[in-house]
Amino acid sequence: MAIISALRWLIVEDALRDRTGHWFEYVRTFTQALAGLGDPVTVLAESTAQPFIVEGLPAQPVLPASIWHRMSDGAPALTRYWRVPSHGWQTYQRVAHWLKGQPDQNVIFVPTVLVHHLLGWVALLKGPLAGKRSRAILFFPSAPITAEPTTGAAAWDAAASARLFRQLLRLLKPEIQAGRVVLAAETEQMSTALAQLTGLQVRYAPHPVEPVFSGPSSAPEGGLVMASYGGARHEKGVDVLITAVDRYLARYPGSRARFVLQNIGGQAADWRVLEGRPQVTLINRYFEEGEYATYLRATQLLLLPYRRSSYGLRVSRVAVEAMVNGVPMVITSGTTLASQAGQLGAAVFSRDGDVESLVEAIHQADVQYESLRQLALSRMPLARDHFSVRNFRQLLCQP
Repeated sequence: MAIISALRWLIVEDALRDRTGHWFEYVRTFTQALAGLGDPVTVLAESTAQPFIVEGLPAQPVLPASIWHRMSDGAPALTRYWRVPSHGWQTYQRVAHWLKGQPDQNVIFVPTVLVHHLLGWVALLKGPLAGKRSRAILFFPSAPITAEPTTGAAAWDAAASARLFRQLLRLLKPEIQAGRVVLAAETEQMSTALAQLTGLQVRYAPHPVEPVFSGPSSAPEGGLVMASYGGARHEKGVDVLITAVDRYLARYPGSRARFVLQNIGGQAADWRVLEGRPQVTLINRYFEEGEYATYLRATQLLLLPYRRSSYGLRVSRVAVEAMVNGVPMVITSGTTLASQAGQLGAAVFSRDGDVESLVEAIHQADVQYESLRQLALSRMPLARDHFSVRNFRQLLCQP
């Protein structure tokens, strides 16, 4: 590939607000790696972004209130519909105002584009950015589409917001053809589905993650540490995981496996079956700065029974973290996690939403851990190159 000279980046992410989600770690991965490549970076965050974001990246807190943080707040339907034009208009206003007097950015990267953002970005690209020498990368970690579980065939959701999303993308066709706008997604499944449904070019760009250690150790005398970190949401199969761990401990009393499970945003009642178990550690809080890396270094196996209905198209940052750090996984077959791990990691697969299958997958991983570890470590260099900012930059910034 041709070498790309230094580029000036603007990263625009209104979900940069607090420690919920992966956005701080995600954007920091870019700012640090791009600086190492000689690219200056400016970051725009939500207007109420916490100090660790504003000072740590650093970031300028100018964007409207995060729409991601309000997606599941139970608001009435009329309020949810109103948020689409309202957030689009606010995005347009805030970004257009910031752009005044600024030098042209070579790359404007928007890591999270929902229909709420897309309305504003179409207006920006047709208006204030029309005469700029900037390439906008609009990234779609999710979209209003579904994939049929058996065939993988993609289809638009029936919601009115999906129709608006489709029409807005069509308005950007001239800018896409001229190379001023790049549509991208972080799984091959999502990029393929969007391209098929829109008729537009949608590039695949892997989700960048920086490794934190050189791979897990052999099985410790005290038994494997099997862990699940992050939000305890239904889409991540937390209900299946809780029941499976309970059943595994009853079925295999001789196992020395220890379970470290993070419960953020889950229902306390769901976890009571595991409370007080000597083999189970429950973490009922967000990690502090650097704490996640400490836990990951002490983990031999990650348990990710994510549901196919949610992760048939979407990426899992935790799974990518496992691959770049050589950590084996137990994951759901038919997901993007399974597809990526089949080439860049090591995993035992369980059936979607199936407790019994997950119990036996955990047991298999416990018994076969050393061979899984060796496979994960052998693929780790390839994973680190694939999920690097350098690779991302090369794939999306080349002509």
